[in-house]
Amino acid sequence: MNVTISPQIRIVALVGLLAVVALGGSTLVLGRSHTPTATQKPPARRQTTTVAKAPAATPPAHARPAKTKAAHAAATAPKTATKPVAPAKAPAKPAIPVYRGNPVYSDLPQPLQWQLSHHKVVVVSLYDPHADADAISVAEAHAGATDAGAGFLLVSVLDNKVAGILTALLPGGGLLPDPGVLVYRAPGNLALRLDGFSDRTSVAQAAANALAGENGPAPAPAPAAAAPVAAAAPAGPTLTP
Repeated sequence: MNVTISPQIRIVALVGLLAVVALGGSTLVLGRSHTPTATQKPPARRQTTTVAKAPAATPPAHARPAKTKAAHAAATAPKTATKPVAPAKAPAKPAIPVYRGNPVYSDLPQPLQWQLSHHKVVVVSLYDPHADADAISVAEAHAGATDAGAGFLLVSVLDNKVAGILTALLPGGGLLPDPGVLVYRAPGNLALRLDGFSDRTSVAQAAANALAGENGPAPAPAPAAAAPVAAAAPAGPTLTP
């Protein structure tokens, strides 16, 4: 079937189309005349629901509680450690003077200096370590020094550190006795000298004399009293032949 559109119909359709377009444009213009333009008044901004917190109001100076001077000083003062109060001590006893020893000569041997610093009189026993008999002399000298309350010093004649110094300090020179006893009195003076063997009594007497301030050789002990001699029997009669 061949459908053809006449020119008249085409004109009518074109006119109708133009009419519809014109009607739509007028409607659009009329609608815009009733709405406010963007340049008249900007739309109001919407406020957010988040509200900023105002800073806490500081009370005025006159409203603050006034601090006392004592409280302020206690708060600002530096903190110091407080020491516990110690209980009261009993009154101290008077100090007892410390005994520092006797003054001694510095040229003496160190062992003798120590003995003289602690004892006013010191008995020095001289011996030869190779002589067995000197052991008895040493024992007697030590016992005599103990009896007299004097100091005691044992010196070998072979010890140059001690015996050599004592030899050089002997008055008049010479050698040390072997065996023998030297009695020194503080601060280091030779008071008595006993050559050879001396028993306990002789050494004790020499130390006692040195304590009393005497110098020189110790007196020999008094000899024992002689036993009484029995009387001779009377002679009998002479017999003659």
